Amino acid sequence: MDRVATLELRQLPSSKAGWPALRDSTRTGIWKYRPVLNVAERVEDVSLGEGDTPIVPLTRWGSEQGLQRVLAKLEYMAPTGSFKDRGAAAVIATLVADGASAIVEDSSGNAGAAMAAYAARAGIHAQIFVPESAPLAKRSQIAGYGAEVVAVPGSREDVAAAARVAADMGGVAYASHARHPAFVEGTKTFGFEMASEMRADPPRHVIFPVGNGGLLLGVWKAYRELEAAGFDVRLPKLHAVQARACAPLAAAFEAQESRPLPVTSIPTRAGGVAVGRPARGSEVLNAVRTSGGSVLSVTDDEAQAARVDVARLEGLDLEFTTAVAFAAVRLLRHSGSMGAADVVVVAATGSGLKDPPG
Repeated sequence: MDRVATLELRQLPSSKAGWPALRDSTRTGIWKYRPVLNVAERVEDVSLGEGDTPIVPLTRWGSEQGLQRVLAKLEYMAPTGSFKDRGAAAVIATLVADGASAIVEDSSGNAGAAMAAYAARAGIHAQIFVPESAPLAKRSQIAGYGAEVVAVPGSREDVAAAARVAADMGGVAYASHARHPAFVEGTKTFGFEMASEMRADPPRHVIFPVGNGGLLLGVWKAYRELEAAGFDVRLPKLHAVQARACAPLAAAFEAQESRPLPVTSIPTRAGGVAVGRPARGSEVLNAVRTSGGSVLSVTDDEAQAARVDVARLEGLDLEFTTAVAFAAVRLLRHSGSMGAADVVVVAATGSGLKDPPG
């Protein structure tokens, strides 16, 4: 299996039926949005309680950026510590319904942990390919779920290639968070939650750390579907942030190209976004542009400074990869892309416990 999300919009119930029509009150987490997820009826829920993450104001840190209304959606409060749980729940549930008894995934850490955890929940075997440079905390977490961890030397693309070879040998399903369409259906719930909870004060900007872009695309898809159904929402400006050390989308955005540009990657602590050839890159660029947003990159030093400041001022312990999104806020404000009173939401995608400072 080598599917990449097509992002075809699902027809939602008309807004005349109201927000409750989008939910199933008998379910929790992402699956409460089962009526509007594009997954087959035969798919049974696989859940660890993912979703429903809080949105909290960052008053002190926001003030230092010259912004009055900055908030963070705390995705690191997911069961395995990252937003990847949303997509993993949907992918594993779909693969189990397709008859899979074992899966292969390639990941810098967080997606691997999520797939391993949900595979364990579903009672199937997981083999997770990771870069040799992946933090020990992440590799240990994956192994702790009973998965087989395969460390691969080289780039993130080398890891993906090794996983595809294993998947092609047969007997296992390729649970690619970068390619399986169900992953974006899972992350779409982030958008539904945000749109519903912030109806009175909707976000003008949403900022994401982006490697393959699964969370950004889920939010884009959620808002486009809500708009098409007549709900009173407006697609926020979506901003994708990459590590300067590996920024194929930022390079393409600056050059006004529709596809990611080839880059020569150098080492970065933001391993979660160090993806040189993102499978959904063209879709990410299109989503950003249609929203009126931007793609930019930050240095490791800028990300580290943001990580320290957010912890000091707000008590949020961010994974280094997550911090790249926070570092971009200052750049966007200083460039004039954000007004002082704009409502800004930053996706706090991963926990600092996965990637201790050092």
